[in-house]
Amino acid sequence: MTQDNTQGTEIQSKDRSIAIYRTYPPRWVTPSIQLSVYRDEDRENLARYLNMPEIYSYLAGPPFPYTLENSDQWIKTGNERMSKNGTPLDMCLRDMAKGGILIGRVRVSDTSDEDLDGDDVGYWLSPEYKGQGIITKAVKLMLQEVSIKELGKRKFNAHAFHDNWASRRILEKVGFVHQPDREASVVKNGQTLKMWVFRMYLSEEDIANREVVEEAVPLPSLVK
Repeated sequence: MTQDNTQGTEIQSKDRSIAIYRTYPPRWVTPSIQLSVYRDEDRENLARYLNMPEIYSYLAGPPFPYTLENSDQWIKTGNERMSKNGTPLDMCLRDMAKGGILIGRVRVSDTSDEDLDGDDVGYWLSPEYKGQGIITKAVKLMLQEVSIKELGKRKFNAHAFHDNWASRRILEKVGFVHQPDREASVVKNGQTLKMWVFRMYLSEEDIANREVVEEAVPLPSLVK
């Protein structure tokens, strides 16, 4: 491929990324942090974070080391994950007070309530933003607006590595319950690692009584 063709492909990819970004309105988690779809400009931050031991050590899937090509595939796949109504199921967290840099990720599932083998929620967050309740609210918001309201899901499954107490606390705050009679495992870096299993079953009464998560009002300076 010639340099001109390569540049043309990059421009087309960037234009497509911008179009996708503008199509789906963000969900504000805090006055400065939003959930939105991925953009091509996120590739370097994705690679940087997914090469951090404090992040990749607790994720079952991504390869290590994580390359820019891996980031490109992540962005493409993430933006293709839509509900049947065209709602994004995989979104990144952005700090709009810092130019919209990517700082984390939250995804939900559109699988049937009868399929409880996989993960109906996944997430990670930059270490510098932890301890502020950001990821807990983001997960609650995605589950509420997409999984529960739009998709009508009432049964959820999730996992966390045995020593990942921070992730366990997040799941429990969201409403998941640890299943001591169930256990899962995953092979990571040649080792078989045990994982906790969590479930959340919601009745219609539970839905009616569930705390409503309100989107934040963005700072006026961040609204264009």
